[in-house]
Amino acid sequence: MNNIDDVVIRSYKPEDIDYIIKRHREIYDIEYGFGSEFGDYVEKYINEFNEEHDDTKENIWIAEMKGKPVGVIALVKADEISAMLRWFLIEPEMRGKGLGHRLMETFMDFCREKGYKHVFLWTVDKLKAARHLYSKYGFKLTETKVNNSWGNRIIEERWDLNL
Repeated sequence: MNNIDDVVIRSYKPEDIDYIIKRHREIYDIEYGFGSEFGDYVEKYINEFNEEHDDTKENIWIAEMKGKPVGVIALVKADEISAMLRWFLIEPEMRGKGLGHRLMETFMDFCREKGYKHVFLWTVDKLKAARHLYSKYGFKLTETKVNNSWGNRIIEERWDLNL
């Protein structure tokens, strides 16, 4: 049994980038039918982050159990007072155990520590558990738009939170 108490949350290392890209490609294809375009999109922006991020205001956290990654969440600086939540993923076998809350707490603590006043994210309407978690942390749905670029028609949603 996978015990949440055995999970360590740490800052990412450059070698974690391949894991993040690979699992976004695989999980979003299997669970939601997103095509390779989605994986290419994730790969482009995560590689940019890895090369150019400001490690005093941005980070990616890896949830790890027994040396194996089981989840990820990232904070990308939008401007001096706004941050964006990105690349939030929990391995299927770890869902429903509280890991999403632990990653969100890590993310929110960093936001406050770094003085961000506003946080936002983009998700899709199909991600019911994630949407529930965002709502629980006070995020509000502020915008929707249709996206046809990842292999099927999806509804993208922007969620915002003022801190």
